[in-house]
Amino acid sequence: MRTKFLRGLILDFLHRIYPREIEKVGIIEAFYKDWKPKEIERALGYLRDKGYVEEKKIPHPVRRFERILIYRLTPDGIDVLERTVEDNGIAFWEDE
Repeated sequence: MRTKFLRGLILDFLHRIYPREIEKVGIIEAFYKDWKPKEIERALGYLRDKGYVEEKKIPHPVRRFERILIYRLTPDGIDVLERTVEDNGIAFWEDE
């Protein structure tokens, strides 16, 4: 159940900055006090695979062989937030 709430929190976080994008490290920094980085990465993977967030890889400005992951909320992600689409793998605090 804890992971479901994390997914909901990430969607809400991305909605607050929508339509802007944010680096993965920024999302991890926002939630690292309560969740481990691996938990956050798994939650992002779930949201990406479901099409609720868009993930882009861009070249690192200095490190030639590295990529930076950028995330942005999709219209499907907004639908989940607005409860027009239901996903049992995502929970929101106000639903409890």
